[in-house]
Amino acid sequence: MNEQLPFISETSTLPLLSSMCRVRCGENFRVHGKTVSRPMLCLVLQGEGVLVLNDQLHKARAHQLFVLEKGTTIEAASRSGITECILLSMNTVQLKQVRGEWKMTSNPCLPFQWSTGPMPVRHEQQMVARMEQLYTAYQGVQQEHFINIHTQLHELLQYISENRLEANHEKVDPALERSIMYMHRFMGEGISMDQLAKIAGLTPSSYSRSFKKAKDMSPTDYLNRLRIEEAKQQLQQDRCSIKEVAESVGYGNEYYFNRKFKQAVGISPSIYMKREQLRVATASVLGLEHNLSSLGLEAIATLNGFTDQELSENEHQHKLTLQFNKLRQSKPDLIIADTHHEPYHDKLKSIAPTVLLEPVQDWKQIHSRIAELVGREKQALDHFKQLEFRTLDVGKRLQQFFDHERVTLVEVKPPMIRLQGTINHPLSHLLYTELGLQPAQIAPPEHQWVDYPAERIPLLDTDHLFIHRLSMHPASEKLLRRLKQTSSWNRSPAVLGGNVHDISSWLMMSWTPSGRHRIMDELIHIAEQHAALSHAGLIGQF
Repeated sequence: MNEQLPFISETSTLPLLSSMCRVRCGENFRVHGKTVSRPMLCLVLQGEGVLVLNDQLHKARAHQLFVLEKGTTIEAASRSGITECILLSMNTVQLKQVRGEWKMTSNPCLPFQWSTGPMPVRHEQQMVARMEQLYTAYQGVQQEHFINIHTQLHELLQYISENRLEANHEKVDPALERSIMYMHRFMGEGISMDQLAKIAGLTPSSYSRSFKKAKDMSPTDYLNRLRIEEAKQQLQQDRCSIKEVAESVGYGNEYYFNRKFKQAVGISPSIYMKREQLRVATASVLGLEHNLSSLGLEAIATLNGFTDQELSENEHQHKLTLQFNKLRQSKPDLIIADTHHEPYHDKLKSIAPTVLLEPVQDWKQIHSRIAELVGREKQALDHFKQLEFRTLDVGKRLQQFFDHERVTLVEVKPPMIRLQGTINHPLSHLLYTELGLQPAQIAPPEHQWVDYPAERIPLLDTDHLFIHRLSMHPASEKLLRRLKQTSSWNRSPAVLGGNVHDISSWLMMSWTPSGRHRIMDELIHIAEQHAALSHAGLIGQF
């Protein structure tokens, strides 16, 4: 069963085509804070870039469809030389029969209860063909023009509805959608799986299997997530009661609600209510304190349990004891820790409630999680938006400097030399995907990194070497001297061309907004310095 546009009945809502235009822009295309005045569809025909809809970031690509509700704010920038799209705006009218006469009123909503954001669709080429056919008809002046274009509009919307996909590219099942609408509407009441299965027209077992396949979670987990999200909204209101919130979202037992909330969010409802005033400490090797600082909150204490290879076990334990003492004395309300500190979880919990962040390679997930814990989600969204647009600009500048020259990142990490790979790390994604730098073939394509003894490192066949020394201890200096004595180093095009660049700790900096800005600052400085030396004819004389 699919969604259907309504036939004319006593009350009907029909979308009507308001306007269509085809937009073609160059590489400097940029949109700043436009507001949509009526419901729209935006189909990207060619190019790629960044689209920000109501502060939500999306990557745009060719043949991708976006839905825009009235009032949506838009910011956009292109990565491509040419960007082209079709914009289709609609007016929705409501027809109502009163005493045998039809009354028509305007209704500024989208069909099928669609909401702002990307709309994945099967058979994209067919969708593009239908959209272009409608655009051609819209420009024509043939007989019965009005009826023709509105018939094509309804057929297009119906086609999109019947072929839209879930985020996991499974086809949307309208029966499951009806059960989800029921969950939204009646989450405060008792909802059984039998009820939901009946609404979907399936047996309970078939419903559970179909739901999990479409949503990657069970119906029960999905309902719990809806309830927790609604509870989070209510807990941010003044003078709310945890007991009343628990009851309003369907948890009759306050203690059960507390347990489910903490399980989902990481902190109790009582701490969540005052999260913007918390005294927060961190236990991290990833620089989580810099995430907090970016969000306008300074950590009252920091602990780093990283095992320094150049310290003895006694020295390491002494250093760790001092850090724990300072942490305890600071009396935090909350400790945010990364997975490197899981062995110390019980000890940290004895000091203050502790949230151990899940191990993920997406730095944005970590930053968003921290922002939620301290009530600064809006700041995090602003960071993502600013970084996306700056990355676009810096990437274009770096392309002019580096052109197709190859780059390689080397870390001096006693007792080994580490070659940074091209996957599964925020730094690799920044350098090679977002900024578009060209990795050398020696950069491991299937690993985060590969370690080598200095004497066995392969030929550093790259045009630029970015060198980071983990520390300035004698062992690091000795290891670097050994590397510089190898033929792999001395035959390197980067060394022969004078393109060896000392850098900061990019690997750690890539996990935070401020760190990513600093990496781009250093890259621009390196590029400009390289260009100046090239212009002066000094490259290759070192």
